Amino acid sequence: MIIAIGTKNPTKVNAVTTAFSQHLKGDFISVDVPSNVSDQPLSDNETMSGAINRAKNARDAENSDIGVGLEGGLVKTDFGYFLCNWGAVVDKHLQPIVAGGARIIIPNEIGDLVFNGLELGDVMDQYVKKHNVRQKEGAIGIFTNGLVDRTKMFTELSNLLIGQYLYKTKVIK
Repeated sequence: MIIAIGTKNPTKVNAVTTAFSQHLKGDFISVDVPSNVSDQPLSDNETMSGAINRAKNARDAENSDIGVGLEGGLVKTDFGYFLCNWGAVVDKHLQPIVAGGARIIIPNEIGDLVFNGLELGDVMDQYVKKHNVRQKEGAIGIFTNGLVDRTKMFTELSNLLIGQYLYKTKVIK
């Protein structure tokens, strides 16, 4: 089985590989594909669409058995700004399988900057005076005091995806 992952981001690739390799035997290929949404998704719908598009585009680019896409975004609510993340699995025989992950509130000053056109990763780098937070602990790691990092978050999201995939394809262990 060939499993195409719609990103070259090591955090996301490691998360998918960790979750999926426990249940599926095959080759994992990471491929840089577009999400076909904004670089910084600003709603659940846009973030979910980005994950589905990455999964489809990865599968198509590699002619793989399945494609997996993960996408992070930000959502503005009446209670403040929340991180959101969505994942999708696409194969030739099923409708896209979708799951959402952890949500936490972030400071308004960060949300305001993102909703005014900056990418969360760039804002976080400035906020914590580090480089490339998006490929390391991520905003989730910063705002959970390191208890949950980006890899853990995306691994749990990937577990939600592979679990649904196994259920739907009756490949349950």
